[in-house]
Amino acid sequence: MTYAEWITAYERRHEGKLLGRCREAATEMAAAFPELRIARGHATVLSWGIRGHWWLVAPNGAIVDPTKSQFPLVLDYEEWTPGDEVRVGKCMECGEEIWAALESLDEPPPHKTVCDENCERSFTSAVMGEG
Repeated sequence: MTYAEWITAYERRHEGKLLGRCREAATEMAAAFPELRIARGHATVLSWGIRGHWWLVAPNGAIVDPTKSQFPLVLDYEEWTPGDEVRVGKCMECGEEIWAALESLDEPPPHKTVCDENCERSFTSAVMGEG
């Protein structure tokens, strides 16, 4: 079985619903093809921006992404290394993306809802009905 055949079978098994299945798919495909190395990091997706993602790397360095079809168009893959920043939330006050440096991706990253003390004060006063 080729990589493409495996991916097609996986997509059919999940009826094309691949959003959020990248870790699962990468793990399953690596078990079927031990020469593939699991990679995790960020995919830059046309019109979606940067997204956390899991994929595989072939011995020749080629990207093998079993859930690539969930995206409109992947422009780039950037593998995560310890100390790199990951998206941990979006500020509920100003709308900016919130990023933090992590040493491990073994656990889900902490989730933040405000980017700094100023936004926290502003958001809290708005929620509490303060002027």
